[in-house]
Amino acid sequence: MDIRGTLKKAQRVSMPSGGFSLRGTIYGDTKGRYRDGWFIYTAKVLEEVQPNVFRTATGNIYRIEAWAPPSKATSEYETIPADWPFFPKDE
Repeated sequence: MDIRGTLKKAQRVSMPSGGFSLRGTIYGDTKGRYRDGWFIYTAKVLEEVQPNVFRTATGNIYRIEAWAPPSKATSEYETIPADWPFFPKDE
């Protein structure tokens, strides 16, 4: 399993189409697209491979080092408001 990077202060973000993506501060990006400390949104999460390790629709795998509050179950997150300033398009 090739982990793309580690997210700190991570949160689940509900998607209007169903499911969720992740947002947080990335560290150790193995593809070199993001500098340590950048805030990113991932593509839609398809599965939790291991506890706190998630695979996205684009095939990237992220490890969550620390969750940001509130920490609720995925199903309890509200949908992103329609006027949200930017929506995760790709990684």
